[in-house]
Amino acid sequence: MPDSAKDSDVLAKEGLAYCNQLFKIEQNLKKSNASDEERYQTRLKQSQPIAETFLAWLKKQAPRVLPKSALGRAIHYCRAQWDKLVVFLQDGRLELDNNRAERSIKPFVMGRKNWLFSNTPKGAVASSTI
Repeated sequence: MPDSAKDSDVLAKEGLAYCNQLFKIEQNLKKSNASDEERYQTRLKQSQPIAETFLAWLKKQAPRVLPKSALGRAIHYCRAQWDKLVVFLQDGRLELDNNRAERSIKPFVMGRKNWLFSNTPKGAVASSTI
């Protein structure tokens, strides 16, 4: 087990470094305007080995950290969601993150509280006018 919060911070930075490597590859693919097939092939060559090493690191660290610590919860969550994380390796059209989907629903989430007062036709007209 990590001896201190400092050790936990070091481990967290190691884990974050794996994620940053994957995002750096994606950033380079976007800059180069790679086709879906080129993205797929690059991911197989570059991203897949990083993902496999990251999974091995997660498995190694899981029994070494306290399960209820922030790092322990993050490791558990990542391992539980692993199949969903690596699905981007199967198709060049898929994104590594869900930022595009999050941005597409943001207006609805942001407006949700405003729309609470649109419970009458008159309130809805007023909200839409504003």
